[in-house]
Amino acid sequence: MSGALDHVTLTLVDSFAKAEAFMRWLGERRDVLGVDTETSGLEIESNTIRLIQFGDLDQGWAIPWGRWSGVALEALDKYRGGLVLHNSKFDVRHITHQSDYVWPWDRTDDTMSMAHLIDPLRLKGLKPLAGSLIDPRAQGAQRLLDEGMKDNKWDWASVPIEYPYYWMYAALDPVLTCHLYKRFKPEVSARYAYPYELEMGTTRVIADMERRGARIDPAYCDVTSRMLMDYAHTARDWAMHEYGLVNAGSNMKIIEILESQGIVFTKATKGGGVSLDKEVLESIDHPLADVIVKIRFAEKMANTYLGNFMSGRDANDRLHCNIWTMGTRTARMSVTNPALQTLPRKDPLIRSAFVPSEGNVLITCDYDQIEARLMAHFSKDPGMIAAFGGEDDFFCAIASTIFNTPIDKKDPRRQLTKNTIYGKLYGAGPKTMAATAKVPLEQMEFVVNSFDARFPGVVQMQRQINDIAKSRRNSEGVAYISTPTGRRMVADDDKDYTLTNYLIQCHAAEILKRKIIELDAVGLGEYMILPVHDEIVFDIPADMQEEGLRTIQETMADLTTYAVPITASGDILQTSWGDKYR
Repeated sequence: MSGALDHVTLTLVDSFAKAEAFMRWLGERRDVLGVDTETSGLEIESNTIRLIQFGDLDQGWAIPWGRWSGVALEALDKYRGGLVLHNSKFDVRHITHQSDYVWPWDRTDDTMSMAHLIDPLRLKGLKPLAGSLIDPRAQGAQRLLDEGMKDNKWDWASVPIEYPYYWMYAALDPVLTCHLYKRFKPEVSARYAYPYELEMGTTRVIADMERRGARIDPAYCDVTSRMLMDYAHTARDWAMHEYGLVNAGSNMKIIEILESQGIVFTKATKGGGVSLDKEVLESIDHPLADVIVKIRFAEKMANTYLGNFMSGRDANDRLHCNIWTMGTRTARMSVTNPALQTLPRKDPLIRSAFVPSEGNVLITCDYDQIEARLMAHFSKDPGMIAAFGGEDDFFCAIASTIFNTPIDKKDPRRQLTKNTIYGKLYGAGPKTMAATAKVPLEQMEFVVNSFDARFPGVVQMQRQINDIAKSRRNSEGVAYISTPTGRRMVADDDKDYTLTNYLIQCHAAEILKRKIIELDAVGLGEYMILPVHDEIVFDIPADMQEEGLRTIQETMADLTTYAVPITASGDILQTSWGDKYR
């Protein structure tokens, strides 16, 4: 079999002669230099670099970090051309954490970001991507290494550097990265120049954010975790005493007990079984269902969050989360290790674990109804635009129009209206909206029909997007919508209705990323610690808090670009992030 990798040469630098050969090779002319690392694990603060690799289209070099890091750092310092990495933030964070090298982000490219822009649905791993696009043999080294590690019971920290399948696997990575760069760069430059620039600028700022980390309070984590687990233990004992439920984690037994109590289940899992998810349990008026929800909540909060905070913190009680700049198909950022995106909304329990540094306060700044504002902008509906221009709360203004009577924030009809707007944003029908709001279908249908009649621009926008998607599916073979920056959002088969949500979610992500870069440019980058949904958390000196809050809100806002102003509201929190929701 012939392919792109036919003439590739791989070398392990294990002598002065090979180090000299590597430096001579480095001086040759090339379009771009690929860089990669192999580490003992994924935790940057606690794991080490084992190999650092360089390569171009034809040759790859693996350099043992422990012995030859000076050669690698000299190479990075002397080389003045373009650099390309796959998931650059990971490798750059490792390199800069274990050296004093200042990374040149201004001449760095990232093929993982390129791949996501061109097709956000495909796999982003280097070997699978290169195997499908460059040469099927790209995945062969991975398979051989996996087999060798399994047979010898090695992990990434113990596999010998001299093991051929390990260092060859590693040396091939920058070569594959260069081949992907050659394939992706022309299309990215021609079609996605601005969104790619936006992603690379965001990656640079987020890398610094990860490096700083967020301070946690270990005493709070310990006490709260114990409290939650004590509750879960007591609740499990109660369930066993009252209902004979030996294992509170057994869905089949829980369903059996509830069915014996007259509960009828109608929701099924993807596999066809009876669903017992949170939505189902919360809809059941039964003490066992209520307790199971609380047990699951308590154990998840204690283990998934507080336990991981304790085990993942560094010596200074700082948690270095992994922030994926394009964590979803819509380019929304996601925070993992642990997954802060799944924190209960407006719940102070876990957020109270995050505290300011000594002499600092926390500031959080969150966009005000950004999805609804973008819905008003893209739909050009005069009524929605006007609702954002008045002094009343937006959802109250819309509800007052729907029900033809003044609605305040305490009126439950405001929440029904809010459910309708976000339900339409996510492509939900009245039945799903009614289930979410826990109201009769007829009541929800009235709100939805009244909204459509009074704000017809939204329905027209949805129809227009569906028409565009259908036309593109017929003419180009794929249904998609483009954001104002030119980024494409692709619909799955027969799900063109999702494109309204994709357009709004993706552009909201683009606005947040642009503002993160601007916040860094005005000098606030060193105080940013977390982006969660549409909110940014800052750890800022107390004597800067008033000026800082004002600058943050002004920078995040955009009062002129859109049909309605994009605004953000901030809070100064003296004690913890949880103060915002107490």
